[in-house]
Amino acid sequence: MENSKRQYSENNKNFNLQSFIIKIFQKGGIYISLIILLIIAGILSPRLLEPIHLLSILRIASILGIMSIGQTLLIISRGIDLSIGASATLIMILICAISMGDERYTLRVILIALAAGVLIGMINGLLVVKFRINPLVGSLGVTSLITGITYLYTRGFPRGSAPEFIIFIGQGRIFGYIHVSIIIWAFISITIIYVLKRTSFGRYIFACGANPRAAYMAGISSSRILFYVYMISGLLTALSAIIWAGYLKSQPTLIGGEYYPLDSLTAVIIGGTTFAGGKGSIVGTIIGVIIITLLSSLLNMIGLVNGVKVIIQGLIIMLMVFAYTGRKTN
Repeated sequence: MENSKRQYSENNKNFNLQSFIIKIFQKGGIYISLIILLIIAGILSPRLLEPIHLLSILRIASILGIMSIGQTLLIISRGIDLSIGASATLIMILICAISMGDERYTLRVILIALAAGVLIGMINGLLVVKFRINPLVGSLGVTSLITGITYLYTRGFPRGSAPEFIIFIGQGRIFGYIHVSIIIWAFISITIIYVLKRTSFGRYIFACGANPRAAYMAGISSSRILFYVYMISGLLTALSAIIWAGYLKSQPTLIGGEYYPLDSLTAVIIGGTTFAGGKGSIVGTIIGVIIITLLSSLLNMIGLVNGVKVIIQGLIIMLMVFAYTGRKTN
């Protein structure tokens, strides 16, 4: 009898310990992931953890980071946008081709870029809200449309360069250390976090994503909120494209933008935002973006060929998604 009680007590302790560990990973798994990745990076490539390299990683991450904020807002409100990569590519090419590096066109190309981003966001929003097209299908259609326009406009050969001010946004530093793009990313992140937590519009986004029917009964127009979120996402994509144009300086490219939709979705999922809607975290998305960028930089630093790098990156990302976001499969 005493042995049975002792065994029961030990099993209960083991169960409690297991539950405690699971809760830790569910609540803070993304931070544990980042710490583990930093330790691995310190072992395999210590140079990667030097301040100059970490700031460089954050500068690269800022482009994806700003896009991912918009993606987070969309997924919270039960939307999605797979056209952000194609949109950013077109806007970046327009900036370089219209300005041709001439400083006199700086304000013009910035306004054109922002207007193009909002317009694309409106198109996505109208397809979903007005025509009731599935967000995934609608954004895929917009992606194809924008890609076709881009190739027709460039004929396969992008040209031009960014004005000096936009180059400063993409490459410049404040006080000689902190990149301007990182400051912009931080400012946008803080602003959106404030909006989500402290304003009625932010509460409406969560309410519409959690239960559109209940939100409607409370007098909230889910369609209107989702349309506005698509516009905000388009605006953030345009800001990312401006930074990207400045980062590339005089080498506009048709390659690279196709990775942004998948990377942004991965960052959002790793950060704890669910496709069910109504739940998400901008801070989590920021950490997710840093993890993805750091992982890619680490694999490049240790000299893996592209195929091996993509395979390893995909496997690690899948492990992170299933192990650290608190999702359960039945």
